[in-house]
Amino acid sequence: MDFGIRHRVPVFKQVRLLSAVTAAFLLCACLDIPDSPEPKNSASYVTVYAIQEDKADSASLKIHPESPATLKAEVYPKDLEPELKFAWYRDSLLGNGTNFSIPAYAEEESIPNKLVVKDGEGNTATVNFEITVNSPPTFTEDFSPAQGDTLYGTPRTSFAFSWKAFDSEDRSLDYVLELDTAHYYVGALEKIQQSGLQSGTHVFRVIVKDSEGDTDTLPLVKFYVVDTLEAKK
Repeated sequence: MDFGIRHRVPVFKQVRLLSAVTAAFLLCACLDIPDSPEPKNSASYVTVYAIQEDKADSASLKIHPESPATLKAEVYPKDLEPELKFAWYRDSLLGNGTNFSIPAYAEEESIPNKLVVKDGEGNTATVNFEITVNSPPTFTEDFSPAQGDTLYGTPRTSFAFSWKAFDSEDRSLDYVLELDTAHYYVGALEKIQQSGLQSGTHVFRVIVKDSEGDTDTLPLVKFYVVDTLEAKK
């Protein structure tokens, strides 16, 4: 289970004045430096992040539609959480609590883009965010050479390498071809001609990336080259 952290937003300033006075939480637009380094004065903030099994993205609030996900609000210091109320919105109220569940293939209008945090005194703070729903690209089984193929030629022969990936959101994908120990950025190309292959065993694979940074990798393909000039000797 992985965490994609998007926001760490200050919301309240906690000030305990006297033991006889209940702690008051004020909206924290600007943090004042206390006159003395009393540890009783501390700023608090709320973090919103997404949780999705076997999915990782630490740069943004991004989820894949094929699996359920959970939005979570976390307050620091943790002991403030029971005194606060959390409401998730998108135009209207969608749910309450520190967690919000997103089912697989959820409609856009059912995914929150705002969290409102409220304390016992009626003070509120708002965290605006945007969830990116993105399907990763997927390679098809249409690639060449196939696993175990034998290619016949010479080091001057240009052999064809081809592959195909599908992405429901992106029409143009970026590819990197790994051939033996070499790496070639080929952009949107799905077919190239490559010469210079010596007789023997070779391997290749392709990595695809979409515009949101999601990737897929073609399994490592082993193939063989037979030098036709050597075979005639």
